[in-house]
Amino acid sequence: MIGNTFDLMAIGQKMLALAGILVFIAIFALVVRRNKKALKYFIAFAMVVHIVYMTWRLLFTIPTQNAVGFIFGVLLFLAELFALIQSTTHRVMFLKDYKQDIKTLKDLSELPKVDILIATYNEPISILRNTVAAAVSQNYPKDKFTVYICDDGKREEVRHLAKEYGAVWAVRDEHIHAKAGNLNNCLQHYASGELFVVLDADMIPKTTFLERTVGYFIDPNMALVQAPQVFYNPDPFQNNLQLYDAIPNEQDFFMREVLTRRGMFNAVLNVGSNAVFRRSAIETIGMIPVGTITEDMATSMLLQAKGYRTIFINENLAMGLSPETFSDYVIQRDRWCRGNIQVLKKWNPLTLPGLSLIQRLIYFDGVLYWFFGLQKLIYFIGPILFLLTSIPVFYADVFTMLLFFAPTYYISSLIFALFNHKNRTYVWAHIYESALAPYLFLSALSELFFSKKVKFSVTPKGPAFNKTHFSWKVALPHLIIAVLSLIALGVGISKLISDVNYMIPVYLVNLFWLLYNLMGVLIAIIICFEKQRYRAAERFSLQEPMELILEDNQVIPVELIDISMIGCAVAPLVSIENADNYVGSNVRLSSETSCLELPGIFFRSRSWGKKIILKFKDLSKEQNTQLLNFIFDRQQSGYGHFNQDNINFTRDLRKIIFKWWKTVIRKK
Repeated sequence: MIGNTFDLMAIGQKMLALAGILVFIAIFALVVRRNKKALKYFIAFAMVVHIVYMTWRLLFTIPTQNAVGFIFGVLLFLAELFALIQSTTHRVMFLKDYKQDIKTLKDLSELPKVDILIATYNEPISILRNTVAAAVSQNYPKDKFTVYICDDGKREEVRHLAKEYGAVWAVRDEHIHAKAGNLNNCLQHYASGELFVVLDADMIPKTTFLERTVGYFIDPNMALVQAPQVFYNPDPFQNNLQLYDAIPNEQDFFMREVLTRRGMFNAVLNVGSNAVFRRSAIETIGMIPVGTITEDMATSMLLQAKGYRTIFINENLAMGLSPETFSDYVIQRDRWCRGNIQVLKKWNPLTLPGLSLIQRLIYFDGVLYWFFGLQKLIYFIGPILFLLTSIPVFYADVFTMLLFFAPTYYISSLIFALFNHKNRTYVWAHIYESALAPYLFLSALSELFFSKKVKFSVTPKGPAFNKTHFSWKVALPHLIIAVLSLIALGVGISKLISDVNYMIPVYLVNLFWLLYNLMGVLIAIIICFEKQRYRAAERFSLQEPMELILEDNQVIPVELIDISMIGCAVAPLVSIENADNYVGSNVRLSSETSCLELPGIFFRSRSWGKKIILKFKDLSKEQNTQLLNFIFDRQQSGYGHFNQDNINFTRDLRKIIFKWWKTVIRKK
């Protein structure tokens, strides 16, 4: 942006007007905090402010003196226009509170036959085993459900796994249409139930999964019941930034909040797993749609266009694995980005017959989201271009710009805060989008204009490496942006010092814009340091009274501290004399209330016997399944979820800087 010579009187009037508007907005927000009924008026006022800002932007701020400035000026305006559409959709969805009615199996006169389809291609058998074991353990009549392992890899070890657990090994000779083709093959040649469940290979369902979902099909028009994807391992942001449980999983905002509100408008998005479908409804849309690598979005949209109901249950009913590395995370998001654009081109929600206006808006907004990479890059380029070349992408004097922009940004941030989001803040949204922007920019443009056929790639699951390393290839776009930003920063500071006085505010605004962008880029570079994952199995905090039976048959009452599929930590409620003498001995961990008894080894004594570490040993198939259900049935939230009510970016940034200094700078 660029400015003109000072007019002190005009500046004073503009700043006085700005102060008055900001005070009015702040007072209005305080009224809304005390009276939620006023929120709709606050949102309406915000829309007026935003439309006034965008009108001013279009008519008075796009530079025309230079072709480069004009092109990037138009792109910047379009990026802000996209933001207006997305913020409008967000406000409509979150304006009213919404709570789904609860239905149970008791509401049904007769329980339907259910098929559980587990889609797999090349996932490790150790991961698939847990999903199969949990699936066959459902609290549902055994003659009323069947588990199918849809094995597109046609692996012999999967056939043995299916036989071991009494599941059906569903395979095919022609491997076309990726996951959708795999599921359709099972539905057409193996499964025959009235309902069917879709689970990814790593998604471990609770034993109550069918109990909590099937009851909703009392409505004959119900086609889809969707539960969230919840994750029990740290995602790349939690792990690589070493924030762990300080921030929620990056997907929690969409999975736990956005999907809930989409349910209010019958616009629930099928997320590919943890879903129950009515088979007859799927048959009316020609089975699970093919021709896109995100068949899930197309499935739900086509069902809704046919007039079927879809609902979302905001309850942890199945847990899976986040991508282990940031590079795997990028691969996953690239697939989602391309798939959503494929759906837009094949089944445009704006023209698809049968959808309501709000459904069209929500689905179009969902596709539009995947162009945020382009938006972010335009935001990155703006201050760099001006500071290095003096070519503006935003033509206005600084004080007029503040008069229009500051109220728009301030009221938008207040609305976001008034919605009381537990999983996302403005700043963390900026970081997440900055980290992915360079990759999804290319994904979106190439899919939109070139439609090059991309091979379907399964997101790798499970530990992929055993040492910390820096992903240079993934970090390269961010490194280039960071270098250009730092050069622009130096040039900008030099101009700030040496240029004429009336340009000082212009440089200050651009430098602030640059530093805000640079913060997201530098954190994205830190994320590219793939931190080693030490645990062979994820650990879960569980407090439950149990009994520890020692080798000499002493029965010690203990309190469970945490547990995994390979071991646990317990706190003895009575002192164990000479606890270290039991190290290496055989023990049993027992719980009468949970009908659980696990053999193991006394692995370690800590804090003078106040904490005992046990390693499980020689678990039978039945014991392993009991342990699995014991752990996952007790999980109400995913990794990092329990501290999400106190997301504090300032605190998190201090942690990032401290750990970066400790592990990288000081170590060198």
